[in-house]
Formats: sequence, C-alpha cells, structure tokens
Amino acid sequence: MSELAPGTEFAGCRIAGVAGRGGMGVVYSATELRLQRPVALKLIAAVHGSDAEFRERFERESLLAASIDHPNVIPVYGAGEQDGCPYLVMRLVRGTDLQALLSRSGRLETALAAKIVAQVAAALDAAHAAGLVHRDVKPANVLLDNDHVYLTDFGLTRLAGADNNLTETGRWMGTVDFASPEQLLAARTDARSDVYALGCVLFATLTGEPPYARGTVPAAIYAHLHEPIPRVSDRGGPAAFDRVVARALARKPDDRYPSAGDLGRAVMAAAAGERVTEQERTVATGSAAPDPRAPTIVLPAALAAPAAQGEPPTPPVAVAAPGRAPAAPRARSRRRALGGLLAASLAGLGVVVTLAIAGAGVTGPAPAVESVTDGEVKLMVQRFADAYAHKDARALGRLLTADVMRVLPGAAQHGRRDVVAEYAKQFGANAIVGYDVTELDIRAGDSGRASGTYTVRRRKAPPFGGAFVLGVVKERGRVRIRLIAATPA
Repeated sequence: MSELAPGTEFAGCRIAGVAGRGGMGVVYSATELRLQRPVALKLIAAVHGSDAEFRERFERESLLAASIDHPNVIPVYGAGEQDGCPYLVMRLVRGTDLQALLSRSGRLETALAAKIVAQVAAALDAAHAAGLVHRDVKPANVLLDNDHVYLTDFGLTRLAGADNNLTETGRWMGTVDFASPEQLLAARTDARSDVYALGCVLFATLTGEPPYARGTVPAAIYAHLHEPIPRVSDRGGPAAFDRVVARALARKPDDRYPSAGDLGRAVMAAAAGERVTEQERTVATGSAAPDPRAPTIVLPAALAAPAAQGEPPTPPVAVAAPGRAPAAPRARSRRRALGGLLAASLAGLGVVVTLAIAGAGVTGPAPAVESVTDGEVKLMVQRFADAYAHKDARALGRLLTADVMRVLPGAAQHGRRDVVAEYAKQFGANAIVGYDVTELDIRAGDSGRASGTYTVRRRKAPPFGGAFVLGVVKERGRVRIRLIAATPA
C-alpha cells in the first residue's frame, strides 16, 4: 500500500500526517471519526501483512496487548485489517521519544533517568503479568509526554519475526544494542530478557550511549556475549548505579532482577542515595514466566553483580507474588542436564558460558585459555577465508573449537558439528569462487578478535557479504575459532 495522504480516510480515521516510520511500518497522526478524538494509526508493513500466519497471530496478540490496562502502557483502541493491511489504532502521544531526547541531550540528569526507567519498569510488570514479553525495549519505544512515560509496540516485534529480519539500513529490527544474550542466541526469552533490555536503556540514560555500542551488529553481538559488563562510573555516570546495572545486565537470566519492577525500585533507591534492597518477586505469567526446562546461559560468580562500595553482598530473598506460593529454592550443585551443554570462554576472564542444547551430555570446565597474538588471529582469518573459498567443510571444521558458536541476528548454531553443517549447506547452494576480507581489525589477548567485512564471490551470480567478528582462543597451544558473529549487508 502506498503512503496515505493527509485527508485520506482509513479504518474509520482521517489521516493528518506521518508521525513516524520504522521497521514495522508507518505511524500516522489521525482523527478517529466516530469519537472525534486524536489517535495514532499504525499500518503494518506489507512484507508482514501478506503473511497469513502473521495476520492471525497479529489479531491474537493485539487483543492481548489491548487488555493491558496500565497508565504507562499506550492504550490500544482498535485493531484490524483493511485492504490487506493490518493496523492498530492507539492513543496519540504529542511528546517525543527517549531516543530523540538522548540524541539531543546526551546523558540525562540522574533523577530524570530514574523516573523514566521506573515508569517503563511498571509498564513491563503489567505486560509480564498478562503473559506478554515485549522483546524490543529500547529508547525509541519509550514515549515521553512531559513527565509521563509510555511504553509502546508490545508484542509487535515478536510477531513480525524481528529476530531474523533486517531493516533496509541493515540494522536489526530487534535493535541489537538493547537485546539480551538469549535473544541474540535465538533461545527462549521471558520477562528477564526485558529486564536486561531495560538495564541497557538505564545505562544509555546515565551515560548517553548503550553499554555495548560497537558500530556493527556482529561487534555488538560479540560484546553482549563476551565482553566484561561495563560500569556506569567508567563512562562518567554515577557510581551508585554500578551495582544495579551489573545485575540487570547479568548474562545468566537467573542472576538478573526477576522482575522489571524490582529493577525499577533499585533504580529509584540508587537515585535517592538509599540502600538498594534485594527483596524481590516475579509477576510474570504464561509465556513471560521463566521455564525451568528451557536452555539457560550459566555464568559463575566472576560476572555476578558486585556489591555497592562498602556494602557486603546481600543474597536475594524470594518473595512470592500475591496469591502464589513461594518458589522452591534452586539447586546450585552442578548436575546432569537433559540437553547437551555448550561451554564458551569469555574474553579475558576465564569465564564459562554454559548453554543447554538438545542432545545428551554433562557440564564440564572449558580448557584453560592462553594468550593469542595478532599474527595468530590474522592467520585464523586467512585459513577461514581459504576453507570457505574452497568449500572445504572438513578444513573449516578443523579451525573451530568443539564448543564454537555461530550467531546471526535471530539464528544461532552451537557446537562444531552444527556450525559445519550450516556452512556445508551454503557450499552446496552457492557456486562459490572466492571469499574476500576487507577493513580487517585485529586484537590480541586471552581471547583474540578479528572484525571486518566479508564478500563471497560466486560464479554466474551476484556476490554477497556483510560484517563479521571472529573470536579466537588458544587451547593447549592450538589456536581455534570459538565465536563467529555475522550479519548480511
């Protein structure tokens, strides 16, 4: 459908003008004719609206989003489909959004940042209590009407399959700067994924930039999964929030605040100079609630949120939500998983990420890592390029650790066998004649890193490419690739 001109009537609304554009579609300011009230009319992009399964799920999830009655959630007045185009009719907010405010002002005053995050947290609690995971919490979806905050776009990103779609500019629709590790790994998400994203938003409000802003999607993915959690105070923000942010951005969901409201209360306490309490509870139900059977990312204490300066760590106390029995204590001993387990060493920390994967296996420590030189990292890039160019899956497999991860926006393979199998599919489907690497940046260390752009040349077909990051480690003297992160151009 072409863009609607001012004065056009659509879905019982008269269009006034374009209020905004995004990966999901176009938002118009309009007047609802029956009630003569100003509204925002969101038309879903044709690429999604043409999918019959999407339209069915859109209707179902729109009803769920409309059922959330909370002062910090944009009210949904109506939803439907006209001329093959799904639409939403919502309250029109005549303010700005948090992304625009941060672009103009940079970091915010502490009190204002805390008030904004606390209101978003309250909105998320309401959504999680209704069984809805937002999965796209970012400053652009936080609307500001003077001192009042609204969170918008509930459920739409999940419906649009945004985990595996790119915008026209190559930016991941789920906005990788604010995505949780489990979302990046295409694993199950729950309320705690939104907690992580809100922690990233908090960091951005206090410092003026997201915690892992790296310029390219693969570099940001690598940072979310492997780099140390940054401290607010190291970016010029108030040190009182270091502990709060560290816990919100814990890679293991179990180590985060169990609910967005808990994070919101911790933020307000830190802003007021009060002691951050650890009494918590979860309000999530349905698909927003944690699933004990789902794959989890397990991190040891090395990346646990540090205690505030001069204050001993306080263990969390589980508090049951009203009408619910207290949760049973979690077993902390190492135990046999139903699925196989993936171990990945984190950069410079000797830390292990353990990810449950379908199959059978037992957890175990990753091999000790040794320092990798610039030359060794560069050599692995060249060997990877040669193996790919020659479509040699066996040679490529010899370059990878047994626990290698390959991560693209919304897709991931875990373990050498699955990663090699994915590349073998590419080799079989493309007449590859070359693999070129440009703009190469090399970093040595306990976990080396190579980033740059790649181009795959094909016989009688246009080339394709994008940006990539390779994580390189040395185990018992053998240099191998442990992480491959990439995004198409």
